[in-house]
Amino acid sequence: MRRVPIASVVAMWCLSWLAVPVVAEAPRPMGWRGDGTGKYPQADPPVTWGRVSKAVKGLRFQARRPKEGDVGQPMPDGVVREWLVLGPAAVAEDAKADAETLPGGGQFAPDEDDKCGELVWKRVAADTAYLDFAALFGARTSGAAYACTHIHSEAGGAFRLNLTHVGPIAIWANGKAVKAFAGRVKLDLAKGWNRVLLKAQPGEADWFIVFVLYAWPPAEYEETNIAWRTPLPGVAPGFYGGGHGVGSPVIVGDRICLLSEPHDLICLNKADGRILWLRTNSYFDAATEEDRKHPAHAEAAGIQAALDEINGAIVAGTASPKQLEQKPKLEKELYGKMKGLDEKRYKRPEIPDVGFSGFAPVTDGQFLYVWFASGVTACYDLEGNRRWIRVDIRPAVEHGFSSSPLLVDGKVVVFMRDLMAFDARTGERAWLTRIVSHEGLNPQGFFHGTPFATSIGGVGVIALGNGMIVRASDGKILLTSPEMGNQGIASPVVEGGTLFQASSHSMQLFMHTLPGALADPLKLETRTVSVKTDAFPKYYMPWHLSSPVVHEGLAYLLNNSGVLTVVDVEKAEIVYQKLLDLDAFQWVNEGAARGIGVSPALAGRHLYFFGNSGGALVIEPGRAYKQVAKNKIESVVMTGHWSERQERFIANPIFDGQRLYIRGEGTLYAIGP
Repeated sequence: MRRVPIASVVAMWCLSWLAVPVVAEAPRPMGWRGDGTGKYPQADPPVTWGRVSKAVKGLRFQARRPKEGDVGQPMPDGVVREWLVLGPAAVAEDAKADAETLPGGGQFAPDEDDKCGELVWKRVAADTAYLDFAALFGARTSGAAYACTHIHSEAGGAFRLNLTHVGPIAIWANGKAVKAFAGRVKLDLAKGWNRVLLKAQPGEADWFIVFVLYAWPPAEYEETNIAWRTPLPGVAPGFYGGGHGVGSPVIVGDRICLLSEPHDLICLNKADGRILWLRTNSYFDAATEEDRKHPAHAEAAGIQAALDEINGAIVAGTASPKQLEQKPKLEKELYGKMKGLDEKRYKRPEIPDVGFSGFAPVTDGQFLYVWFASGVTACYDLEGNRRWIRVDIRPAVEHGFSSSPLLVDGKVVVFMRDLMAFDARTGERAWLTRIVSHEGLNPQGFFHGTPFATSIGGVGVIALGNGMIVRASDGKILLTSPEMGNQGIASPVVEGGTLFQASSHSMQLFMHTLPGALADPLKLETRTVSVKTDAFPKYYMPWHLSSPVVHEGLAYLLNNSGVLTVVDVEKAEIVYQKLLDLDAFQWVNEGAARGIGVSPALAGRHLYFFGNSGGALVIEPGRAYKQVAKNKIESVVMTGHWSERQERFIANPIFDGQRLYIRGEGTLYAIGP
């Protein structure tokens, strides 16, 4: 055998290596829900964390009338898990909620097995904050149920009660009537044992309460596994539209970036939460060269200068409460000037439920691309230098626009009745596809979810929340799905060659097998699974607002009331359903926060589920429910304002290494070491 000198072998290997270029696969753009799947397999975040007040940690409960020496059970999450219930009791037609239904009414001080006429007080246990009277007494449209529990407070004082109910309700604490307003209650507890009594009547189709306690400020909090938390500007007062501007962040290297109401892009240091820079994206910023010559633009420049001073103070960490209060007023004035300059070009749609900035930025690792429901799209480098900005306005829709931008095929794609694609380098429009009519608040085929970028046969396509699939290169519609209906809310997900879409109206999970090659028109093999949650309580509609996460052949879906549905993808059947202990708070005037809309996420070996009021669960994936931990974040926004409230959460979390980042209305939390 002829031997080849080792030097010649090395030389030939080097030449062959040089002859074949090694092309690293470009990283997938990161935006809403990471890469859109909600999966972070390389992450290893904590499973436990918390920010809980000493006042709530000092609470205990028991259903039975306390005796000397009774200590009750701890309730560090503010949830009562044992009640005495009585009912159903007949209610006079047109009677007010606080009218006496049974003799003694609000003065009831029952114990287990006490009788009230023919009715008997029974002790019931609950594994969530839900107390479902329909499950206890049967579905009905009239009558009333009483529920009583006893709460021990170490120090006494005021507490905030988030109380979801679907029918008329009355509340008494220690025999004294308590006033409820918009689902929020100030509950005064004495030091020691307290008797809390409720009378609840059915709603149109449901009959339940959700009872969760939080501290009333000022309060002392104990934090666990919170690396840092940074207050954010842009918290909006008022109830309707609650949750304004709370889009998910994105991580770019050592930075974390997010949007803030009404038109701000904020960049923070990932290590410590320090704000590095803030950039505005108003109509003033996006004005054309011709409009900049208009006298009104010069007037607007003075307002912008005052805003710049406040924004600079926010970055420096020196902004005063007065400045933060002045900021939205100046932004409103600035908008008024620009609207006066050109009412057609600079007239915003009505404010959406998620606000004008309730979206996630998208990044390719070098640049940040942002879209606001004002119609403004912009591109920045990581130092905050703007590359381009533009305005494209379409008429408003019911509940407003809520789709985050997508980066695909070198284009930034946004949805505002039309699907619009802009060249990522220049901002020039690449194509426009009419998706729905420009007439009417709720046009056929409208959707709310963020599109998902994938490929069929190597060709880039975009899956929309209404079931459509369009080609990324030119926006051509390849597939329509009329069965998805109007206002498709959950965003589509592609996993393992299957496109998953949850329909809000028909309560079905569509599973489309994507073909190996692209055809025009496109045809898909589709299987459906009914994901109805009729066996569980609902506030208004039992819709799936959030997107599924798919892992090892199982799809995990969470509805707006906190019901988890696990689906076997191959068999197209439900594995199990369970009402989760997520402390959901639902009320008609909560806007985008009036139900659970945070999508499930898979990080490392665990699944993470988040409620809308600070509750979160960590479970193990699998065919049986196995809870690892429950966590709670207590926080107050708009302190001292008539809209003061427990902070609300509607943004999807993001995971990075040993960290988890959670964005609330007024705070960004870094969970981990």
